[in-house]
Amino acid sequence: MEIRPILLSLKHNKAIALLIIIQVALTVGVLSTSILNTVAMLKEWNLPSGIPHENIISVVPEFYDDSIDVRQSVIDDIERIKQLDGVIDITPVSERPFDAQRVVNVYLESGEEAQAFQTNIFDSNVAGPRVLDLTLISGRFFDENEVLFGSANELKQSNSVVMISEQMAEALFNDESAVGKTLWLEKGAKPARINGVYSNFMNGERLNGDGQSYRTVLRPQVTWSNNVDHNYLIRVEPGLAPGMLDTISNAFYTTPGRYLNRVEVLTRTQKRMYDGRGSSALIFLVISAVLVLITAFGMAGLVSFLVTQRKKQIGIRRALGATKWHVIRYFLLENAIVTFIGLIIGMLISLFLVLDITQGSGTDFLQVGYIFATAFFLLVVNLMAVYLPARRAANIAPAIVTRSA
Repeated sequence: MEIRPILLSLKHNKAIALLIIIQVALTVGVLSTSILNTVAMLKEWNLPSGIPHENIISVVPEFYDDSIDVRQSVIDDIERIKQLDGVIDITPVSERPFDAQRVVNVYLESGEEAQAFQTNIFDSNVAGPRVLDLTLISGRFFDENEVLFGSANELKQSNSVVMISEQMAEALFNDESAVGKTLWLEKGAKPARINGVYSNFMNGERLNGDGQSYRTVLRPQVTWSNNVDHNYLIRVEPGLAPGMLDTISNAFYTTPGRYLNRVEVLTRTQKRMYDGRGSSALIFLVISAVLVLITAFGMAGLVSFLVTQRKKQIGIRRALGATKWHVIRYFLLENAIVTFIGLIIGMLISLFLVLDITQGSGTDFLQVGYIFATAFFLLVVNLMAVYLPARRAANIAPAIVTRSA
């Protein structure tokens, strides 16, 4: 049996064996973690948006004239756009679906030790749920008299009523009813009462990447500031959105002192979010491929070095009757033993890294099957990388033992 001479050989070449083990372990750790992150990132792609995004137009105007009466412009914008043929409703919003940037923490208690829950808060007027075509799960939608309306400087206090999405309700209260419960939108502030729970809609890339795609809070208030982008969402009749972009742009340009930062159908906003997600996934996959190639070439190089060192021993074995397959098998088995040790260490590293990422993000990235699949893949790659140098070693003629050094 070749195990004993292989172990003696590895003991004699401890530095090379240790180098292979470290290389394999690090590759498994980084590669499997990268793949798990990519899988978690891409699995959100097939999730429904929860809204008729192909029928909703997003408008982001910006004021450059500080003398403009923003309050009156908001009122005029809403009335002007509502009168356009094909428009169902319009609402000012603080965030846009697929593009929500401001991730905030909300709490079920007011104490300093209260557990934080990440979410995006969408401010809108009473038309917000209708524009997004949300379904009421429990409770009720907002009344007109519950909407706060004013500049950011005037409204020092957040609204005392909110609604939350179905996923947010599950995160906060599990199977309990959320209606009538209290929620703190920030520590030290006054609590807000939850009036209702609505159907899920997608927030933005930051939470989407953490498996929290539908954690949202709707707050009935409309605020503005000359130094902050002001957003509108406009729902139109099905199929009309692309053809209404110019009409809506012209309607907004009737107000002087501002320009339009962006006017687009939400399908474009969604695509931009997925483009960014796809780019990140591609980077992870490229890094993974490079790591595999480095490991494969490194393994082939180390085996070639060992073959050069052992030419005389290989020649002696061939002279004593060893076939070419015996020589190939020896190197494959030697590589498999060293690689297996590296794979075990690498899988432990993977588990540690993934559990650490899971604890930090609150999302479970751990899928043991992918870790084992990555380890098996690397084992196959390493055996393939060793085969060619091993076959070259098998071709060493027995007569080499008769040659002088």
